[in-house]
Amino acid sequence: MNDYIIYEQPITENVRNFLKCEYLDEKFNCAVKQHDMWAIKSSISTLIEMSDFVFRINIKIELLKDLERNLLLLDTLKKSNSIELINYDKFYTEIQTYIQKLNNTNSSPSKSITDNDFLMQIKSKLHIPAGDNFFDMPSYLNFLSSNKTFILENIYNWYTPFKPIFMSSILLLDFKRTISKFKYFSSNDSFFEMKLDKSDKTDLVRIKLEKNINIYPDISVNPQNINVMFKTSYGENRQSKPIEENLNFGLSLSNIK
Repeated sequence: MNDYIIYEQPITENVRNFLKCEYLDEKFNCAVKQHDMWAIKSSISTLIEMSDFVFRINIKIELLKDLERNLLLLDTLKKSNSIELINYDKFYTEIQTYIQKLNNTNSSPSKSITDNDFLMQIKSKLHIPAGDNFFDMPSYLNFLSSNKTFILENIYNWYTPFKPIFMSSILLLDFKRTISKFKYFSSNDSFFEMKLDKSDKTDLVRIKLEKNINIYPDISVNPQNINVMFKTSYGENRQSKPIEENLNFGLSLSNIK
């Protein structure tokens, strides 16, 4: 288990969307692997959330652009010996694979949800507190009481159209994290500021802190500057205040190449 926490802050809209895809995919897979009724219920709610998110943005085109751009970057890194060969082979193969999968993906993956009357009935209840209860939706209880194999087969069938989009997002983030190394700095009391070079086109900021120190970064970023206020929480209401000492931390910047 890691003895540190990594906090991430996106700068570009694309990376913000990739991080949201990763978050939703992790939430879905964590729930569906539990196999109990309430976890399965949570995984279905997350599927509906995935559908709404993908429906609102045209992420497929941006993913393809980013994947193709990073294939070129991989060649540059290989020639300059900036990435280990094993990582090069892994990423090159996976990026090519997901370019092909995305090109073969249905342009409307959300149809697996929106064309399903059962799931749309559940969705219509989710905005109501306790709206997806079983006395209002006996069909939901009937489904959740079915054979586990049958339940999971249905859930993964609903998830499959989204998989290329979510796995491509995770792959791109993995690549960005792999090639962006941490450098170490110290704050001035609670504050840290760094100017960014516009030509670097930084798209993701990562800060590494030790665990169990009850300190977290409040990160504000734009294409020109990084501003970080390190804070601590206290009391039952988890109120926050800036720390009063210098803090050593790791900082990693991912750039658009």
